[in-house]
Amino acid sequence: MVVNRTPWWLVAAPMALLLVFFVLPNALLLSTSFLKSEAQQLTSELTLENYGFLFGKSIYQWAFVRTFLVGACVGLLTVLLGYPLAYFLVRTKSRWKGLLIALSLAPLLASVVVRTYGWYIILNRFGVANDLFLNLGLISERIAFMPSTGAIIIGLAHALLPYTVLTIMGSLNGINPNLEQAAMSLGASRTRTFLHVVLPLSLPGVAGGFILAFSIAISAYATPAILGGPATQVMATAIYGFMTQLLDWSIGAALAVILILSSFLLLYAAARLGARQAAL
Repeated sequence: MVVNRTPWWLVAAPMALLLVFFVLPNALLLSTSFLKSEAQQLTSELTLENYGFLFGKSIYQWAFVRTFLVGACVGLLTVLLGYPLAYFLVRTKSRWKGLLIALSLAPLLASVVVRTYGWYIILNRFGVANDLFLNLGLISERIAFMPSTGAIIIGLAHALLPYTVLTIMGSLNGINPNLEQAAMSLGASRTRTFLHVVLPLSLPGVAGGFILAFSIAISAYATPAILGGPATQVMATAIYGFMTQLLDWSIGAALAVILILSSFLLLYAAARLGARQAAL
C-alpha cells in the first residue's frame, strides 16, 4: 500500500515556520520571565520575583487595566461604526459600489504611524480640534486632549475600523437577501426584519470583528506611544521600556507573558461566546 505523503509535506512547511518564528521565541520568552536579572544581566537563578514586582506595583496594575479597557473600547467602537458602513456597502445598488468599498478601505494604504500623527496634529493643545472649538465658542481655553486613554482609543479605532468593516461585510454577504424579503412579505417592518433576521445572522461577523480589533489593540505600540506617552502606559509600551531602555529583560519578558496569556484567555472566551450565539 502506497501512502501519499504530499499532504504531510504541505503541512510541514507552515508548521516549521510557526515553530521557528512563534513557538520557540515564546518559549524563550517564558523561560526568561522566570530568571533573575542583576545589573542588567540575566542569571541562571529561577525566581517568581518578576511577576511579584509587576503585580505589586500600581503603575503596572493600571497598565494592565488600561490595556484591556482600550482593547474593549476599540472593539466596541469599531463594531458600532463599522456595522452601518458594512451594511450599506453590502446592500447598496449604486454603480459606484466598488469605488465606495475602495474608499472605505483606503486608510489601509497609509502607515499606522502616519495616521496616528494625523490625530496628534488634531488633538494636541494647539491642534485643529482646539482651534475649532475655540472658534465655535464651545470652550474658553485650550484643552489637553492628549496624552490620554481617550486619544489612544480614537487613534486605534480609526486604524482598525477597516478590518472590522471587512469582517462584518463577509458575514453580511453570506446572508441571503431573500430572507429579508420573506420576513417583510409576512408583515415585518424593515426595522424588525433587521433586528430579528439580519442582526442575529451576522453576529459571527460582529464577534469576529470585535475579536480582531481587540486583539490588535491590546498589542499595539505605535499609537499608544504617540498619543499616550509615558504618562498613559499600556502593556506594549511598558514592555518596550523594560526591554530597550531599562534593559531588564526578565521583567519585560514576564510582562509580555502576562499579555500573551491574558489575551489568549480573553480571546478564547470571546470566541466561545460568539460560537454559542451563532449556534442559537
